[in-house]
Amino acid sequence: MILLKRKRIFVLIAVFTLLILISGSASSATLYVKEGGTGSYKNLQEAIDAAYEGDIILVEKGQYSENVLVNKSLEISSTNRNPEKTVITALDPEAPAFHIVSDSVKISGFSIKGANSTYGIYLDGVSESNITNNYFSGNWRSIALNNSHGNILKNNRLESSDNGIWLESSERNLIKDNKAKSNRHYGFYLNSSENNTLQNNCASEGAVGIYLEDSSGCRISGSKTLNNFYGIYLTGSGESLLEKNTANSNEMYGIYLGNSNGSILRGNKANSNHWGIYLDSSFNILQKNKMSRNSRNFGAYTYHYTGEMNNSIDTSNKVDGKSIYYLSGVSDLTLDSNSSAGVVYCINCENITLKDLGLENSSFGVYLYNSQNSLLEGCSISNCEHGIYLGNCSMTALRGNDVNSNEGNAFILSSCRNCPVEDNSASNNMAGIWLCDTSTDNVLKENTVSSSSWCCVDLGDTSCNNTLEGNILSEAYEGIYLYGSSEENTLNNNTITASSYGLYTEGCGNNTISGNRILGNNIGISLNLNWTDGTGSDFNIIYNNYLNNSRNAEDFGTNSWNISKIAGVNIAGGPYLGGNLWVSPQGNGFSETASDGDGDMISDLPYNVTEANCDYLPLISGKTAEDFENVSGKRCRRNR
Repeated sequence: MILLKRKRIFVLIAVFTLLILISGSASSATLYVKEGGTGSYKNLQEAIDAAYEGDIILVEKGQYSENVLVNKSLEISSTNRNPEKTVITALDPEAPAFHIVSDSVKISGFSIKGANSTYGIYLDGVSESNITNNYFSGNWRSIALNNSHGNILKNNRLESSDNGIWLESSERNLIKDNKAKSNRHYGFYLNSSENNTLQNNCASEGAVGIYLEDSSGCRISGSKTLNNFYGIYLTGSGESLLEKNTANSNEMYGIYLGNSNGSILRGNKANSNHWGIYLDSSFNILQKNKMSRNSRNFGAYTYHYTGEMNNSIDTSNKVDGKSIYYLSGVSDLTLDSNSSAGVVYCINCENITLKDLGLENSSFGVYLYNSQNSLLEGCSISNCEHGIYLGNCSMTALRGNDVNSNEGNAFILSSCRNCPVEDNSASNNMAGIWLCDTSTDNVLKENTVSSSSWCCVDLGDTSCNNTLEGNILSEAYEGIYLYGSSEENTLNNNTITASSYGLYTEGCGNNTISGNRILGNNIGISLNLNWTDGTGSDFNIIYNNYLNNSRNAEDFGTNSWNISKIAGVNIAGGPYLGGNLWVSPQGNGFSETASDGDGDMISDLPYNVTEANCDYLPLISGKTAEDFENVSGKRCRRNR
């Protein structure tokens, strides 16, 4: 009985072993595909249909036109080491050349093209597949993954298509050693695809090299993006790692992070782009990154996305060989010319002194946010997007700085209070000094601003109770521009010349404009409606100004062009204050020809600014005459 049991066990073991051997033998069968089909399968689909799970299909070199459905775990490769010798052209350009719907598929050694309305290889809900050593051209998307995880895409060349590698809702894939060149849109595109690794890839001569959208936790390392419009671009893709990448000669950004918080950038190089590295995100860590020869080496600004810009960026990060100083929560610190600073950010800082720094070629030369009681003095800033930015700052002084030849604004004060801006120089910028976002109680004094393509000084977005005094402004579209209900400001003793408009207001009232010399402009003072809601520029007081322009004034509101007559030296040297001095480049302005019977250097007749607005006490320039009418030939009732 015991002997019989032993025999039965032996037989079962032998049968089981035989089944394993049979199964192993079946999984390793090799099928051959040859152009023409002599002694082999004539196309891939026939071989796939005949194959079993785990079989190997070898394809001889040649030209094959078909759309292949791979619904088994197979290894499909060409027998020639040169992928361009074994060409698979999509017979139907609206269907994938390879449509893979089974796990554990390997495809290697092919030239895949012609799927110009769809995918070269499409991994559709699969995992553990390998796509290696293939050449793609003329496809819409050369390799596409949808809901596919844990695959390897390695050593593929992707050229002259709409897109190179495209992932949708696909995670934990390895994308390594691939080269994407001359694709119209994306070299590598990931959407809603988290925790993927992109390693040692190259993307060149396309619209975007590497693009991640809503794809957090990805790792991009050792990759190169060259001569694209954008190099590496992340949006909504936080907690990612970008390490030892090179982004060179891209038309816009080398590396851009938008709303991609909590990411790490380490050891990257960005050279000869428009922007080197730009952060529109917070809580990122930057270490040992190098930016050089970019138009704007470095920038950080939460423009598109909300955030406090609390990044950790140490001085190992360099711009043109100088250190980035990104100070967060720092107090009682002075940086001067000995610091070798290339760009300075101060976030939530207090009592910071920046003195005699030379800064250029970044998005901002100096950026202060939510920082108080600080001083910027004697700095020279040029060739940046903007010179000096203060956001939500108070009691911070800008004094004696030279900010020239920047693309945008020389000085921006956003939501700032009680900040003196004194004795600065700004030329050849788009705009000089911009107060916006409810900046109040600031003093702009004795600054020189010239050659601005937009305006020398603009106050907007309900920026009220500010003082502009003793500034010299010239050669701009507008010398001073007030908009967005910016009211109760004082504009006194400024000189505005050689501009299209000396002073232009748009929906701003209750400002006081006095003692200014506004000359040599096309239009001296222009008070206008707000073009968006029709709010008028009303109840401004304009007096004691010297106006000598092609057209001195236009007023589309209800304003006062004089105060009551009081003793005091006026702008023409007379003994009384009242209205304004109206002269002209031709020497025949109202104040040059008006009568002054009582010798008080105030005209005997009012001056019609418009049909609805009069200067009742116009000054005269010292000449006397009798019975002169105003310029329009109409008389206004005199009101002293």
